[in-house]
Amino acid sequence: MNETITRRVGRLITGSLNAVIDAAENASPLIVMQESIREVEQAITDVRHELGKLVVMQATIQNRIGTEQSRHQELAQQTSVALEENREDLAEAAISKQMDIEVQLPILKNSLEDASKEMGELEGFIAALQAKKREMGEELKNFEKSSKEPSISSAQTRVSKAESAFNRVMGMNTPGLTNTDETKLAELEELTRKNRIQERLSKMKATQE
Repeated sequence: MNETITRRVGRLITGSLNAVIDAAENASPLIVMQESIREVEQAITDVRHELGKLVVMQATIQNRIGTEQSRHQELAQQTSVALEENREDLAEAAISKQMDIEVQLPILKNSLEDASKEMGELEGFIAALQAKKREMGEELKNFEKSSKEPSISSAQTRVSKAESAFNRVMGMNTPGLTNTDETKLAELEELTRKNRIQERLSKMKATQE
């Protein structure tokens, strides 16, 4: 797994909005908080991208395993036919190929397991980042309720300081958000989360009855 993503997610999850705001000096706390949330959103997009690559890799490995297993069975049949025809040379060639497949299959299966494990970790990262985003969103709402919005002109002059402070605390460059459509994926993940909440709630109710 890309260690940069692992470290990045760790910083975002453990990072504190208060620490970012304190480091922002004269920058608007509101702008700093909004920038922090945008960085979490970008991290979610990036992790989803890595997850997508793993999904493709997993499918490729599964297809390769299926192909090699079918080929192994086919070679077994061909070996029998060759022996029936007293063609030991052909039988030996088929067996040799079978042995090559046999030593490759465990490696392919291990790679498949590794990909599945890594996919699970990335899915956990996404869930954790979404939880962090919700937490930061609540803090932003509370801040907006307790203070007035800064003027537009004042905010514009302090945006760069806010972004710089955020980068220093998080230890990374803040990439600009793209216009890629992540709406459907986000809706699916939120639906899955709600279903898990309902399942856990149902189990708790069942134990109390």
